[in-house]
Amino acid sequence: MTAIYLIRHGQASFGQQNYDKLSDIGHQQAKVLGGALQSRIGSFDKVFLGSMLRHKQTLQNCLSGMDSQLDEAHWNIDASWNEYDHNDIIAQMGPEFADAPSVKGWILKHDHPKQAFEKLFNDAMDRWMSGQHCEQYVESWDCYQKRVIRALNNVSKNANGAKKVAVFTSGGPISVVSQYLLGVPAEKVMQVNWTLVNCGITKLVNTPSRVFLSTLNEHSHFEGENRALITYK
Repeated sequence: MTAIYLIRHGQASFGQQNYDKLSDIGHQQAKVLGGALQSRIGSFDKVFLGSMLRHKQTLQNCLSGMDSQLDEAHWNIDASWNEYDHNDIIAQMGPEFADAPSVKGWILKHDHPKQAFEKLFNDAMDRWMSGQHCEQYVESWDCYQKRVIRALNNVSKNANGAKKVAVFTSGGPISVVSQYLLGVPAEKVMQVNWTLVNCGITKLVNTPSRVFLSTLNEHSHFEGENRALITYK
């Protein structure tokens, strides 16, 4: 039996030119996570991660917090664990959303920028997930789901007897895996996604007959004195 820990990356640099890197809080979150994991499970037998910078930085800081010597030669990088392309998904809403600066400019025109962005993002995700405009996207919703499940199957297949396997990924893939294993309708995926905490843990158990969900979005390591570290982006 193998425990698979799906770990969402630390807080990314939302609103910055390079979103795909951890914020200062993100680095801190991952180190706190590592310290908590070290006391609970000791170390990982095997590590998988997406190819995004925020996945790598989360892993590095987590290993530092665990005081682990697992070097990069033993990391299994699989881009199938990467997040969906939110820039492309939003861009398909109209020419005024062609790039990140344009979106930011559009948001700042509103009296309530946060609410305006949330509505834009939700509308863009609904359009993408509807499956009615697949040819317009770099990656369709259907293709995205299938590659995430392939990534899960790859981890399950290649655990090779490891007892404790970590996967450093993003909220979207964790939501898709959870939806898939629980048999929840696909349209509920974003309801799961919005609740996932940065550096939260979703634990799967891989048995010879199946993979099942054990815990979802566990983040007790950020309770108490670390509660200020709870973020969702």
